[in-house]
Amino acid sequence: MSRVPVSPPVAVLLSRREAVRRLAVALVGAGAAACAPVRIALKAYPAEFSTDSGMVERTLRAFVLTVVPGADPEDPGPTRVFAERFHPFGPHRGFFAADLCRRTRQRFGEGRFDRLPAAERTWVVRRGLRQRGVVGRMYAGAVLLAQIAVYARIYDDARGSSLIDFDGGGHLPTPAGLTYPDAGRFLARPLTATGNPA
Repeated sequence: MSRVPVSPPVAVLLSRREAVRRLAVALVGAGAAACAPVRIALKAYPAEFSTDSGMVERTLRAFVLTVVPGADPEDPGPTRVFAERFHPFGPHRGFFAADLCRRTRQRFGEGRFDRLPAAERTWVVRRGLRQRGVVGRMYAGAVLLAQIAVYARIYDDARGSSLIDFDGGGHLPTPAGLTYPDAGRFLARPLTATGNPA
């Protein structure tokens, strides 16, 4: 019985650049399907959300007006909170704006979240809040940040917020504002006419 000579396996040498490229393509392929943390880490969303700050600002302003009805559309404070670097949300605002626009395009065929009517924007935000994992937590955190920025007026607390009757920092409430007009009606009925139990 004759043996067929087997040639040794050919070594495949990849440059470091090619290896990183192949790994990135594999990760993006896996992450694009379902893994939001990979998409966030690799910034796998349209480049305009990283370079066009006006697009991100318009999208986030529309988001704030959606989750806090009655918010002042001209107030820069509520969207400023999303850009703060000391919040974990700050570095990911581009991804969040891109996700809002992606959901908008999938459902309504419009690529701009800020162009939708309020009812349709509400639908998009609700879908994001129902998402599991990192994306759902990101939406919940964004709603909380928007509410804090609008209701507590963290960038201009002296103005206060008329939406919750907050007069602003440094304003003391009047005595009438601290009590009910007829506070005695909430007291228990005394056992004697003088109120003395003896």
